Amino acid sequence: MSYIEIAILVIILWIIGMVLARPYIKSSKHFQTLGGVILLVKVTKNRRILDKLASLSQSKLFSRFSIVLVYFLLISGLALLVYGTALSFTVHAVVPLNEYLALPGINPDIPITYGLVAFAFSMVIHEMFHGIVARKHGIKVNSVGVMFFIVPIGAFVEPDEKEITEADPVVRRRIVAAGIAVNLVIAIFAFLIASLVLSHAAVQTIPGSYIDEIVGNSSMKNLNISGQELISFGNVSGNSVNNLTTSAYLQPGKEYNMTVYNGHGYHNYMAPAGVEIDSLIKNFPAQKAGISSGSFIISIDNSTAYNEVVINNVLNAIKPGANVTIVTESFNFSGGNFIGTMHTSHLKTVSAYSFYEEYYPTLANSTQKNESFIGVTTTYAGMGLVPIYYLKSIVFGSTAYTGGFTGIIQTIALPLEGLSPIPSSFTALFTVPLGGTIFWPMVNLVYWFYWVNILLAITNALPLAIFDGAQFFRDTLIIAGRHKGLSYFKKEENIAKVLSLVSFLVFFMLMLEIIVPRIV
Repeated sequence: MSYIEIAILVIILWIIGMVLARPYIKSSKHFQTLGGVILLVKVTKNRRILDKLASLSQSKLFSRFSIVLVYFLLISGLALLVYGTALSFTVHAVVPLNEYLALPGINPDIPITYGLVAFAFSMVIHEMFHGIVARKHGIKVNSVGVMFFIVPIGAFVEPDEKEITEADPVVRRRIVAAGIAVNLVIAIFAFLIASLVLSHAAVQTIPGSYIDEIVGNSSMKNLNISGQELISFGNVSGNSVNNLTTSAYLQPGKEYNMTVYNGHGYHNYMAPAGVEIDSLIKNFPAQKAGISSGSFIISIDNSTAYNEVVINNVLNAIKPGANVTIVTESFNFSGGNFIGTMHTSHLKTVSAYSFYEEYYPTLANSTQKNESFIGVTTTYAGMGLVPIYYLKSIVFGSTAYTGGFTGIIQTIALPLEGLSPIPSSFTALFTVPLGGTIFWPMVNLVYWFYWVNILLAITNALPLAIFDGAQFFRDTLIIAGRHKGLSYFKKEENIAKVLSLVSFLVFFMLMLEIIVPRIV
């Protein structure tokens, strides 16, 4: 059975169990259901801890400040939702349905151990702050507890219904906002620990470049060196291997000694140097001329193709529409050796502008009309080389300081890139304090505190019925109705209409993101 089939079966069995247990749950004061499928386990004793925390904390001050934070999260969440909806009409990437569920183990991108610990801790703190602020404002808390849907998915604090209903909406909004805002505070704190403390503690052992992958049809795949560190290639070594693609002057097609490091030892191989064609762009000159992906560019019009800069300079010196001769060499790996076969192709170049106009119109400019283009993507010797310092800055979140919004997205997307939990092939390349068995799990846990709390903060701020944001938005409208120019919101039915409309739009956009890529 596949993971999704197992997940569906477990969910069905849970629902059946909840139906069978319904009579017992109804008669118990410690258990309750939400929506018939979520089990609430209540504790009605030992609630004085909230009073003690409320008396020690500056929770009133925090609750006021939390209003600003939730406004920021609300606007950010809606902007991301609109952006994601618009993107779904142009990028037809179908995301598996189980990846929309932020449940550790069911969502393959969320590790069970780190995910459960981060979710459980974050939800407990979230609900605790609701309770602390409620007690700070004198509102009784009847019970606290944990929510289960197969696994613990959250916690809850249950203020006295009568007191919370009769409370001033200003106070009620603070109580709601405090839980949402504390998740953002935890996320920021975890991010600062990762990017400013843990990042500096990890020191690259040997200078070199991380081999992220072997691209396309490259014969280099036979060496099984993905996830290792390239130490040297020919006479290029150390951090200089990061610039092989742009500045190497090794004879293309000739074999050189290559040294890689896997964190435990060094391995030497003989491999061909040069710029390798990873893919061919359909209906462009190289593909029409029958050039094969996985082959090395040896020369263009008798000019040796040492690196991508040389290739670009040669093509830029040729007018678009000119006939050129390209010599390539493809390799087969047999008996531990690379066996090359030379090919000569004749083609007519096109302008780089024609490519950008078709695929990246926003990047097209007039200067590209004078640049020749043959329609290939390339790497050096088929290796996707990433500077280790750059990959480290992504893993630890440092790119958020230099890359702005893109840097933040890169950090949040680590699980989608297979970089969190951090792969052992990468961690083996660093010297760390406390030993790798302690340091790296700590890094992973801190990251998931950051990731989970960002998720909880943004989603809970959305004005959707199942999130805290709906109550926050409702109380905001009630407060707005106290002002002269917004008397429309003095009536409860008008507030209900606006809240229903906004909630529907949010839900509609969420559904569009799921449905559109599957039908367009």
